[in-house]
Amino acid sequence: MRTPLAWLNSTDRPRQTATAVGGVCFALLLIFMQAGFLGAARTNVAIVYLALDFDLVIHSRAYLTLPRSDPFDRIRLKQAASVPGVQSVARFLVDSGRWRNLASGGTGSAYFLGVNPEQPVFADARINAQLAKLRPTLTALVDRRSRKSYGPWAVGGQAALNGQTTTITGDYELGMGLLADGSVIVSEDNYERLMGPGNSTRANLGLIKLAPGADPAAVIAALRARLPGDVTVVTRADIIRREQNYFVNVKPVGVLFRVGMIVAFAAGAAILYQILASEMNNRISEFATLKALGYPPRTIYSAGLQQGLIYALLAYGPAFLLATGLYRVARQLSGFPVYMDASRAALVLGLALIMCAIAAVLSLWKIRNADPASLF
Repeated sequence: MRTPLAWLNSTDRPRQTATAVGGVCFALLLIFMQAGFLGAARTNVAIVYLALDFDLVIHSRAYLTLPRSDPFDRIRLKQAASVPGVQSVARFLVDSGRWRNLASGGTGSAYFLGVNPEQPVFADARINAQLAKLRPTLTALVDRRSRKSYGPWAVGGQAALNGQTTTITGDYELGMGLLADGSVIVSEDNYERLMGPGNSTRANLGLIKLAPGADPAAVIAALRARLPGDVTVVTRADIIRREQNYFVNVKPVGVLFRVGMIVAFAAGAAILYQILASEMNNRISEFATLKALGYPPRTIYSAGLQQGLIYALLAYGPAFLLATGLYRVARQLSGFPVYMDASRAALVLGLALIMCAIAAVLSLWKIRNADPASLF
């Protein structure tokens, strides 16, 4: 059939077509948003690990997630440093605390990241360059992407961290999203002042850099044999995957976003089914004429399927543009790392085609009832 029947049917009634496209567009926009937030949550929960430069990490056997990373004896870092293949081991301290703006009174939660200023551990050279500004007195670097609850602050000003007046000597860009309102980087000494003297002999993580040419599997085996059972060693990929799995697959956040995608998919399919079923019913005599003319059922059925796919493609473009704009608004308002990427765009396009194909197939029973005898 050379006549573009599906396209002519779609454009013959502009109002009905606009309704169908609008309904599918809304459903796809919901899928885009849920998928975007799910992907952003996966990135966000591992944001600290993604910002650090390491190959292997030592953590407590009682470790659950970074916010609940039980400390261990820092002597384990020295023991690990003596294992062949280990180039360096850096102590990393992390815990949650409170921020208070002394000028505005604004308060918020904060991740306190304790590091040795002389041993840069961040992947971003710009953050490492700021570490030199951490002095023995109570000083801190503050995340520029902290939420508005932090109030106006500036380098050179002061804030209360866990109730202790601290001078802001520098800033950096990280963004904590769901984890906290913001974050601060302090020296190990200042971390102990802010979080208590008991932290002087502890570490939350041991960040290991491997020597050039070292075999990660062999070094891990040697470290596990060398270190006592109160700690374990895993790769960078393993700890990031574990963090993402806990927050996205175990905690309710990931479940809610996935359920939202399923609901949006089902709603879009239901909307399109109603419209296509009505379209098939209104054109039942036309399909009966095609049968009477001898067109095979496969050719006739393909017209209904193609019409559903046309609606999907017409709706996808506006949904893509709207989602991209809303992603940007969400980043600006919340600091949540939600971005449009090729994999997400392809995923939603695939879901759109599947959704519309399902709706079209379900509506084809109307065509099966098209009886050429009814024309006479």
